[in-house]
This record gives sequence, C-alpha cells and structure tokens, in this order.
Amino acid sequence: MNRVERERGVCPVCNGSGRVPAGDNQYKEIYSGYDKATDTLKCDNCGGQYMYGQPTGKVFLRRDNNQPCVHEYEGTNAGRCLTSYNCKHCGDYFQIDSGD
Repeated sequence: MNRVERERGVCPVCNGSGRVPAGDNQYKEIYSGYDKATDTLKCDNCGGQYMYGQPTGKVFLRRDNNQPCVHEYEGTNAGRCLTSYNCKHCGDYFQIDSGD
C-alpha cells in the first residue's frame, strides 16, 4: 500500500514544543502528561489528543489556507464504545475506544 505523506507545519497551539500552560485548573495534577516542574500539559492539538498519543509539535496544514491547523473535531458514534473524530479543516482523524 502506498501512503502519500501530507505536508505538516509547526503546531500553532504549542509553537512546536509539545507543551501548553496548565493554567489555573484545580485538577491539572491528575491529568495525564502534567509536568509539575514546568506547570504544563501535553498539547492536545499535535498528538496528545490521540489515544496513547504523544505530541509531535507538527500538524497537518489546513486545506483552505495551507497554514498549520488548530483542529476542530467533529465526533461521530462509530460503534458501541467507539467514537471517531474528524477535523473539519485538515481531515485529521482518530478514534477513541472508551472500553465500556
């Protein structure tokens, strides 16, 4: 199977660092990926949103303006415990299995 590599750009949410400020959220210390030393969380725009995913600092380019995407996902039920998410700007796609 041939895969076409799509062009990627620097994530506009974390500026390529893979980390975002945790802010004033009272539950931040129990979030997966929280780093107390830097008071940051893993970026949920460039990989942290995927099941077991790690931020990469890179995202697909938007189809309308060829700029790095700030994703807006639309979720659909794909099965009993499976939800599919598709970004309406760049086509990024992932699934989450809640395991219920």
